[in-house]
Amino acid sequence: MKYQVAGYLIFPLIIGGCANLLGERRPEAAVTSQEFSVIDQSCLPLSLQFRYDEYRVAPSVGFAVQEISVGRFASACISLQKSRSVVDNTALAGLHIWCLLQDHNLSAAQQLLNMAIAEFEVDQHLAYSGAIIHEQSGNHQLAHSLYSDLFALNGEPMILEACARTALASSQSQRCLDCLDQLLLSTEVTPKHLTMRAAAFAQLDRYSESMALLVHMLEDWPNDSELLLQTAFVAYDYATASSSLELYVDAAILLRRITELDPQNAAVFLPLARCYAASGDFNESTLAFMRCLELEPNNVAASHELSDLYMTYNDKSLAQKILRQLLNQPISPVARQQTTHKLSQLD
Repeated sequence: MKYQVAGYLIFPLIIGGCANLLGERRPEAAVTSQEFSVIDQSCLPLSLQFRYDEYRVAPSVGFAVQEISVGRFASACISLQKSRSVVDNTALAGLHIWCLLQDHNLSAAQQLLNMAIAEFEVDQHLAYSGAIIHEQSGNHQLAHSLYSDLFALNGEPMILEACARTALASSQSQRCLDCLDQLLLSTEVTPKHLTMRAAAFAQLDRYSESMALLVHMLEDWPNDSELLLQTAFVAYDYATASSSLELYVDAAILLRRITELDPQNAAVFLPLARCYAASGDFNESTLAFMRCLELEPNNVAASHELSDLYMTYNDKSLAQKILRQLLNQPISPVARQQTTHKLSQLD
């Protein structure tokens, strides 16, 4: 990561400094308003788009915008650094920070943000980039505050969605729902928005409403396999959080659908087995545990829980057999010690 920071921030400055000493660095030719008018900034968030007075002294930013439009963020960063070595402002710095984030270089983005804040007054360009940094760093409450201020300035739906997202991440459930309600006034309903709404309901312990919404989403988008996968695991989380038999049954139905579509998905069979066990279906639970172990013979949780299930129904020999089979698998020393201890208690 240190090398990446140097590559983005330090090396171009060294090159620019050498050029300056040799008398080679020249200010870029100013851009006319007509030339500025043909630059397509639609690939940029509204909070990062340039005004003419911010752009005209750094025309090479036009190339950076072109690179951004085709997803070449590293190249855009180099172009922006070149422009900022001649003349700098919050618009250039904010866009540079955002490009670094798009290029998955959070450390360099944080460093540049700190430098920009020390040099300039914070405006919407820096606030937006800073909000993303705080969100990616897990400081969701501060990110939400910045996004809320930005939405008050420009009313951009994308910012309002970010407000809802960070409100949910910081457990401001009702605030998230308020943002989503407001978002309905300007955008169409999307699975992402409905999923956030369902999660907010869950945070408020309104599990039945949340589950009903998720199931309704699947009716509207029946061929969305990612939505099915997400909904099934969310339903499972709701069931375990609430210990609701009804939700365990709902979760099992969804998880079973995934196994029918993808019978090699080992990650699904363990929660499916747990749902069946919670609802008292011994046979289906056993089959799901066994399928999980067929796909992942060294799955410690599945082996231990299946052993416990056999003991619940007084089948000590099968409970021991499952644990011995696990000990023949490559498992961690801690798991081996736990399994050996568990087996000794059954002897």
